[in-house]
Amino acid sequence: MGGKVVDYHQMVGGSRNDGRNYPAEEERQQIHNRRNPPEEPVDLPKPEPRKLQGQSLFKYSQRKINHKNTLLGNRYLCRGGGLFVVAPSGHGKSVLTAQAAIELSCGLPTFGISNPNGPLKSLIIQAEDDEDDITEMSQIIDHLELTKAQQRMVDENTHAEFVNDLTGIDFLNACAGFLDQYQADLLWINPYTAYMGSDIKDDGANTSFLRNGLNPILTSHKCGSVIIHHTPKTNLRDTSDWKPSDWMYSGAGAAVLTNWARAYLVVDPCETHGLYKFIAAKRGRRIGWGDRFPVFETGWRHSNEEDKLLWVPVDQADFAAASKSSPKSPDDLLKVVPVIDPILQEELFHITGMKDGPCHMGQKRVRDYLKILENDKKIFIHPIPRADVDGKKVKSGVGYAQTPI
Repeated sequence: MGGKVVDYHQMVGGSRNDGRNYPAEEERQQIHNRRNPPEEPVDLPKPEPRKLQGQSLFKYSQRKINHKNTLLGNRYLCRGGGLFVVAPSGHGKSVLTAQAAIELSCGLPTFGISNPNGPLKSLIIQAEDDEDDITEMSQIIDHLELTKAQQRMVDENTHAEFVNDLTGIDFLNACAGFLDQYQADLLWINPYTAYMGSDIKDDGANTSFLRNGLNPILTSHKCGSVIIHHTPKTNLRDTSDWKPSDWMYSGAGAAVLTNWARAYLVVDPCETHGLYKFIAAKRGRRIGWGDRFPVFETGWRHSNEEDKLLWVPVDQADFAAASKSSPKSPDDLLKVVPVIDPILQEELFHITGMKDGPCHMGQKRVRDYLKILENDKKIFIHPIPRADVDGKKVKSGVGYAQTPI
């Protein structure tokens, strides 16, 4: 081969033990830099600052409220806002959704809530009810004895879409696409946990879904949303003294759900079987219940007629009498304490936590009554050994019986 032979060691620096000098470290770095010049920095354009769109409070004071944006009640729910409806599983939330959408579609009030701007168009997206379930629930149209004109309005103003294979951003993109095709006033999401796509207790995930994902959709499509949600699976809370502000946080998951929601409606089973309290937990003064004074609770029940899916109102006087909890006494608790075989305190909490159980009361009241019964020597403490997985006895639990050890 012709030409000058370049010694590799001489090119990159190093030693061949032949007594000659080779480039030092600094020279090797310079050679490297010439062969591998650094990339020129790229100046990325700065994002445009978000522009102010508000006004002074004085200018707002000179404006008139746009009541055309109201969807339900006295601005109870408006376009761009969301309403959470919370109830235990299996107590008729899907029937409530279908009935409300049907009634609102033809301009009727629903569950005592008015729609002041006339008929509302509903897009229902749900993951739990198959086509036959929806067919059965749609018979509400006949149960309500709607006229032919009203039936045509239901046909024009309702659409139910079954979606059980999307969550998170994919679900939200689908919602936006559906609303492009069917411009609704109300977007119903049933249930929230089917579509949220993460741990219901995750604040960040809930915030991202509702504020970053759903809010822009509601704003751009100028609609409101009604989100159906569950209570926690295990519910042993004593709610007898709860105020609306307590009920606001009765749904499963994080408090950010309540903070996001413009309105919050709770459906709570009463001790009387088949009777339910509807509780306007947030913005209750705007829901429109009550004639002269605001009412935050009303009574509803399932129809007693066989094979008839329908919510029907309860007379307020009957509701007040039935929903008022009869006062409990320590002797009521004594009835569920065994005479001989002791019962664990945790088991007592479970029994008294059941609303349809023999003695419904909260844990604090149970503890207070146990102390009273113990002081009166009507019950006695029994240590109950617990067993671990290997059958070895460990620390004793606290049990109670009506006879001493």
